[in-house]
Amino acid sequence: MNQKTLGIIALVCSPAMLIEGLRHNLKPVPNELTDPTGALLYAAFSIGWLCSMIGLRRLRAAGDGQAGRYLLDLTLASITLAILQTPMDLLKLPTSHPLYLVTDLAWPASMLLTFVVSVAALFARALPGWTRFVPMLCGISVPLTLLLTLLLGRELPGLLMLLHTAVAWALLGWVVYRSNPQGPAPLRPQLAA
Repeated sequence: MNQKTLGIIALVCSPAMLIEGLRHNLKPVPNELTDPTGALLYAAFSIGWLCSMIGLRRLRAAGDGQAGRYLLDLTLASITLAILQTPMDLLKLPTSHPLYLVTDLAWPASMLLTFVVSVAALFARALPGWTRFVPMLCGISVPLTLLLTLLLGRELPGLLMLLHTAVAWALLGWVVYRSNPQGPAPLRPQLAA
């Protein structure tokens, strides 16, 4: 799949969480009450996110070294685990099931790893100009929400968080779409011959 296709998928999928939030009038829905449409919307968002991270990996956004590749590989693995929550929601697997718990923990782990990737992208300077700051817009979602919740003493309005998510991930999809990779980064480090 080329960068443009990855970017288009990311752009199309970026508002999925916003749509899910609006479906429920911005009220949180417990995991055990996730309906099929909600599960598919979460999967769509995650697939777009995965495509963006694949695009960033191809761009070597976290750096040319082994650490940058492994960081993005770990992020890709955690997002993939988060996506696996969808079939469990569709099959109504109990939320107490160990596999469900792993996929549920993969969501915040993926967000945290996205933050680490965004910091690495700032330092690596592999993305040109202002685009190097776009991953940070995605990466700060959870830390910013937690910080503002602590400072304000209450949770941020859901619409604000969902709008930020839709815009930030759409921008990331745009960066991937408009990028010109040096060629795919190898999946495994190359051994000297």
